[in-house]
Amino acid sequence: MKLKKMQMVLLTMAVCFILTGTLYAADSKPVELNANTVEYDTQTGLITATGSVKMIQDGAVLTGASAQYNSKTQEGFVTGGVVADKEDMHMTASMIKTSGPNHMIATGNVVVVKADKTLTGPQIDYYPDTSYAVIESNARVTMTDGTFTSDRMEAYLNENRLIGTGNVHIVSPPRNLDAVGDQATYYGKDDGKVILTGNAVATQNNNTLRSNKLTIYLAGGKADVTT
Repeated sequence: MKLKKMQMVLLTMAVCFILTGTLYAADSKPVELNANTVEYDTQTGLITATGSVKMIQDGAVLTGASAQYNSKTQEGFVTGGVVADKEDMHMTASMIKTSGPNHMIATGNVVVVKADKTLTGPQIDYYPDTSYAVIESNARVTMTDGTFTSDRMEAYLNENRLIGTGNVHIVSPPRNLDAVGDQATYYGKDDGKVILTGNAVATQNNNTLRSNKLTIYLAGGKADVTT
């Protein structure tokens, strides 16, 4: 079945899993799919959309050059200048693919902006059922008062907590703070703090602290570093 310049409303068909996994919507609300060409094979369950692909669900919008989804395997992808928007979340990537309804993988210069944080990396894995994301390499998080980089980064979005592992580096120009370590855990709730462990070094206002464990309290727009 091949349809040109069509618009479809899909209630429970599998393409909604691409949108759901990407844009954090957990329910099966109607999905509107627009594309220059849409093909649906009822025997294999394969849906293929090409040309100006746009999917809309419950205020979430996902666009790309092409998309494919298999309703039997629950695997699919959107590729080609992918842009996803949902409330205060904005994501861009070369490709977003799903491996079942609870695992989304964004690859290719991935940038995720949510609230005051921007996450970047070559690949970001996201698990919508737990709001957990992981950047496996060259991870960077930019916040209003500085940057947090590491070889690997885990983000617990519901908890506003980040864990960076390997070559951790935190730079905060407003606080005149530069800190490094093997691992760092950032807590964004309440007044906020960062716990650095393993070869931790923090420099602020020409003062340097070295320890196996350093805690940086971020209350009141300042940093209080303790061992």
